[in-house]
Amino acid sequence: MAKNSNGANKVGRSFGSMFKRLFVRDKSAVNILEEEALRTPGKTILLNLLHNKLAIIGFCGFVVIILFCFVGSAINPLTETYSEFTNANLRPGINYLKYPKDLGDKNIIKIVSGVSFSIALDDRGDLYIWGTECNLLQAGVSDPILKIPDEVKNARIVDIESGGAHIIARDDQGYFYAWGHYGHGQTRIPDDIMQQMYEENLSSIVKMAAMTRWTALLGDNGYVYLWGSLQSETIFNTGIYATTGVIDMAAGDNNMVLLHRDGTVSVVGQSGTEVITQVPPELQDGSVRVVSIAATNRNALALDDTGKLWLWGSTEYRLNNMPEIKGTPMEIAGGYKNLVVLTDAGEIIVWGSNELNQLKLPKSLSGPTTSAKHIFADYHQFYATDANGKILGAWGNKGYLWGSDQFGRDIFTRTMHGGKISLTVGIWAVIISTVIAIVVGLTSGYLGGWIDQGLMRLTDIFSALPFLPIVVTLNYVIGQSISSANRVNLLMILLGVLGWMGLARLIRAQLLLEREKDFVLAARSLGIKQRGIMLRHILPNVVNFVIVSVTLNYASFILSEAVFSFLGFGVPEPKPSWGNMLNSAMESAVIQFYWWRWIIPALFVVAAAFSINLVSDGLREAMDPKANER
Repeated sequence: MAKNSNGANKVGRSFGSMFKRLFVRDKSAVNILEEEALRTPGKTILLNLLHNKLAIIGFCGFVVIILFCFVGSAINPLTETYSEFTNANLRPGINYLKYPKDLGDKNIIKIVSGVSFSIALDDRGDLYIWGTECNLLQAGVSDPILKIPDEVKNARIVDIESGGAHIIARDDQGYFYAWGHYGHGQTRIPDDIMQQMYEENLSSIVKMAAMTRWTALLGDNGYVYLWGSLQSETIFNTGIYATTGVIDMAAGDNNMVLLHRDGTVSVVGQSGTEVITQVPPELQDGSVRVVSIAATNRNALALDDTGKLWLWGSTEYRLNNMPEIKGTPMEIAGGYKNLVVLTDAGEIIVWGSNELNQLKLPKSLSGPTTSAKHIFADYHQFYATDANGKILGAWGNKGYLWGSDQFGRDIFTRTMHGGKISLTVGIWAVIISTVIAIVVGLTSGYLGGWIDQGLMRLTDIFSALPFLPIVVTLNYVIGQSISSANRVNLLMILLGVLGWMGLARLIRAQLLLEREKDFVLAARSLGIKQRGIMLRHILPNVVNFVIVSVTLNYASFILSEAVFSFLGFGVPEPKPSWGNMLNSAMESAVIQFYWWRWIIPALFVVAAAFSINLVSDGLREAMDPKANER
């Protein structure tokens, strides 16, 4: 009886197992055929693409480039007409304001700056320098600016000044030192100036000044001795003499403000400029006694003995519009394009250009009252110290992450905006060419006959046109009479109109295969119009080939834009593109000394084209039916 019961149980379990296999799906079992049958073509293509590591790398790389160019350009605006020749060809570096930490326990009495560096002097006569080396060193017309000469280290320095790329100093014995850029002779006192100093019984130097191309010394005899480039010889008179004597001077590249012993002010320099023609009469006739002066490249500021400020000069950067100043001015200083005032309450007021963040005070210095007691402004870097000579903060130009070009423009920002234009030119060109190719290819392949012959002969004619000379000629002839923005649009149209032939032939060839298939015959028998058959039934079956070809053409159009802009027939300056940024590589000096001006945009062109090609190759494999079988 027990034996029969066991047999019945076995039979029951067997039927139960069979029933479960027939009607209940085991989630742990994978039916490959069923999975493939339920998978859509789009899902199959996506899965194949995700298994292609190179395609994923290319896609991620292209997304990074897109974000860098489009999002980055939105965050970092670009002034296309901006230029600053004093900052030309500066090497990559953002350490212009990163002063040494050990300065915290030093009593800093003076800080001066050049275009890419700053140097501080403490009360013991020691110097501290930071920033980025000037590139003129590579061209063979400079000593290392960041390396303080041994004889200077061994001397007790009492005063320093800085030009754009050179430094001058004097010690407590009256000796003069200079190093850095010497291309205009600004680091060596000429023999005739030395003879002049001797004849005028100079006993000591009381003030020094230096700008981009010249150097000046003020003697205790009231004479100003100036030497350097031809600019200094034509704009200034060497050995300037004032009958009442000069006790102070403030300089810009093209002018020099002089303070006389009687408290009057005079200005010498480039004739006809506002800083010379607009000197307030009160500062010249003796009715006002000036105690301090400051100057920018085109403006001057004076502080009289009553605490009143006098401002005159150029209207550029609104420098002639002095902001409201609460409190009594204690110190004034001038950068290249900015003026700075420190009040008795410790408030710092700065106005002028903001192209390099000169107006962006650090939080520690932006309040109405601070512990600042001294301010130092030179070129585009600014510093403030307290009563003990401790640096409280720095602001202004912190440097160029990827260097600057020949016009002093930031390569990093221009690469962003240039990439945006290059990628936009490529996408619009590929849209235009794809639309033309689809229309021509579908019409030719589906209708056939004389229409096919005519369209193919038209394609042959466009293919026979020399692509490069035609684009260059048309862009030059038409582009001369239109704006720079329309020249970019013209380049898009020319690239699109002259780049559709290969895709049109591909679509026609594929259409010749598709139009004879049963689903097309069925659509015809149902009375569907030819236009509907082409767009709704045939085009979706050739879209895979179109997508692959479009991605390849996109990379090709980006390279074409780079070529035309490189040759000067594409995107015009000052609007940036990767191509016209590469234009500087035509100069051997740029290739030899200023590698960042051409390597960086070249890397972006290569990276964009390479990443797109990786994606295109991955799409081709993902859409290949043979690839789907694995």
